[in-house]
Parts: sequence; C-alpha cells; structure tokens
Amino acid sequence: RNFPATERNALLLDNALASMGAGLPSAMAACMVHPDRPVVTVVGDGGLLMNGQEVETAVRLGLDLVIVLLRDDGYGMIRWKQEEMGFPDFGLSFGNPDFVAWAESYGAHGHRVEDAEAFAPLLERVLGEPGVHLLDVPVTYAHDHQTLNEEIPALAADL
Repeated sequence: RNFPATERNALLLDNALASMGAGLPSAMAACMVHPDRPVVTVVGDGGLLMNGQEVETAVRLGLDLVIVLLRDDGYGMIRWKQEEMGFPDFGLSFGNPDFVAWAESYGAHGHRVEDAEAFAPLLERVLGEPGVHLLDVPVTYAHDHQTLNEEIPALAADL
C-alpha cells in the first residue's frame, strides 16, 4: 500500500484480502505487455498455490520474471485479520512443497533465501538474468499486531 511507484501503471496490487492467486498471472501479463521492463511479483504461498501451475506457462513463453514467494506455511494474512477480530485460528495452516524443487520441475530457477541479508543481493542478481526465477523467502507475521496497530499509528499521530 505504501510502495512508491515512479511511473504510472507500474504497480499492480491485489492484497489486503482481495483476490487471492492473481499475482502470478498479473505479472505474466505485465511481462507480455512490457517485455523491456523488469517484472517482480510478490506472492504468498497460499495465493501461489491457487495458480502456481502458470509457472510452466511463463517458462514456456520465455518470460523474464522474478517471483518473490513469502512463505509462512499458511494463510497468514487471513490468520492475522481473524485474530484481530477475535476469531480462532482454524484451518489456516498447511504443508507446502519444496518450492525450489517445485519451480525447477517446471523449468524455472529456484532459489532459497536463508537469511534477510542474502535477499537484496540475490534479487539484484536474478533481475539481471533471463528466465523465470522463484525466490523462496520464509516469513513470520509474529510482529504484525504491534507494528500495524501500535507502532505505525503512533508514528502517524505525529504527522
């Protein structure tokens, strides 16, 4: 929501409990419309599993695309929102495949991010390489409540 876009129509966004699974197909369309621009899609594991088979299509079409997968082994955004509303956590966790091997099985390049410091150099590197690259990034939402409901409002109050 607060990502600065320097050009018109340079940011496609489907988050905050909007349509799940649209990130990869939207990014593929962006690659086809603007093959001269770098395209990065940031997706959750729940959303990717809804349309992830399209990685094969992206590879077959020869698209240059970076998929940043935020993997929390569940529907993390839904879990957080339900928790904020006082609802119990039910049916929101699931097992995942090895996404690096999964991407490679479609002919894409799979990369596992082991720590936060490794992310930026890896992203920079794959943006300069052709093909479809999936970066498997483990995440936790353990601090969402504090950050989103306490820290950010406190900072905004000073504006």
